[in-house]
Amino acid sequence: MKYRIDGFRQIEAFYEWVFNNPDKIRPTHVSLYLFLWNQANRSKWVEWFKCPYDLAMQGACIGNNGTYYKCLDELKKWGLIDYKKGINNFKAPLINLFQLYDSEQLTEHVTVPLCEQQTVQQPVQQYAQQPVHIYNYITNNIKLITDNEKKILTFFESLKSKPKKDIFTPPQISEVIEYFTEKGYSKQAAEKMFEYYSVADWKDSKGNKIRNWKQKANAVWFKFKDEYKEEKQKQPKKGDVNYMWAEYMNK
Repeated sequence: MKYRIDGFRQIEAFYEWVFNNPDKIRPTHVSLYLFLWNQANRSKWVEWFKCPYDLAMQGACIGNNGTYYKCLDELKKWGLIDYKKGINNFKAPLINLFQLYDSEQLTEHVTVPLCEQQTVQQPVQQYAQQPVHIYNYITNNIKLITDNEKKILTFFESLKSKPKKDIFTPPQISEVIEYFTEKGYSKQAAEKMFEYYSVADWKDSKGNKIRNWKQKANAVWFKFKDEYKEEKQKQPKKGDVNYMWAEYMNK
């Protein structure tokens, strides 16, 4: 008589064995055992269940027949499973998963095996609980996400405190005239600048938005001497840059 295994406790005990035997276990062993565990669960944990080798190889992602049987032999050697080969390639092997955890309270039992009438009784091997639970290997170095709550709040506060970029507001003509007058330039020059950039939607010659019109006046419009300044001593010569500027200002 075979009692049904608790699948969750079985897989928990298996991974406890994996962590305690890192020198033995390989990815192919794990993938094959998990597939066999799944098949045993689908078979309602009968003592022996059929598992065609080609199905098991596909489910465990094993591409070599020799690798598959080597893994089966090693799982059997380590006391995790037992298996019986089929008579030929058309006969499915029989697999038996040993219970890996201690249990005093047994649940529903299964009396109808899925294999042929012949059954082989195998002693149920049990493994003592290890002093360190498997979960300790996984969760000891994991911090709660709430540990970073203070850092996250500080980050968002810093975003609020950052000064926002100034949004450019076109000046009034009176502001431009007042600024030009303060710098010693004529009202006509101020009106020329205001008209020039108003038509261009306050963009420079390269099509870039002007962010500071006073800076633009200092860099471009104040670059040459204003012909209306009193301190200007001599008249610019024809062909000189200042001459062309004066011609534009007189238009």
